[in-house]
Amino acid sequence: GCMGPPGGGRNPVSNRMLRHFNFLSFTDMSDESSIRIFDTILNSYLSKKFDADVAKLSLPISEATVQIYNVVRADLLPTPAKSHYTFNLRDLARVFQGLLRLDPRAVAEDKNELYGLWMHENLRVFQDRMVNNEDREWFRDLIDKTAREKLGVGWDE
Repeated sequence: GCMGPPGGGRNPVSNRMLRHFNFLSFTDMSDESSIRIFDTILNSYLSKKFDADVAKLSLPISEATVQIYNVVRADLLPTPAKSHYTFNLRDLARVFQGLLRLDPRAVAEDKNELYGLWMHENLRVFQDRMVNNEDREWFRDLIDKTAREKLGVGWDE
């Protein structure tokens, strides 16, 4: 069966039961690999549709998104009340899929539109799952801190 390791609301499975199954296991990709993959995809799109000063934002956006994904995955673990707090690589990909829908006419005048879309996509993918205001505020602070650190912009800019 597809079972994760014990913890976060999952129980250990006995060896007696496990002997009936074959195991297939993959290690997580390194952050460098994730950044390179998503930066290549985003940079390819931005280079085709936008000028060079917008295309060069691909790497910082990729680094910031992977950092947010790692923090969310490490800090927002599933519990019985929050059993849907399971985040995986598909969630990271959804953020980038949203960024690839960026309209060149929107960013031609102001790069802040790209930052705004990036923040919106993170909120859509991650914050929409959160069940209480405490988690939502925590996530908004995480977005603001990461954007200031990696992109040089804040929530209110």
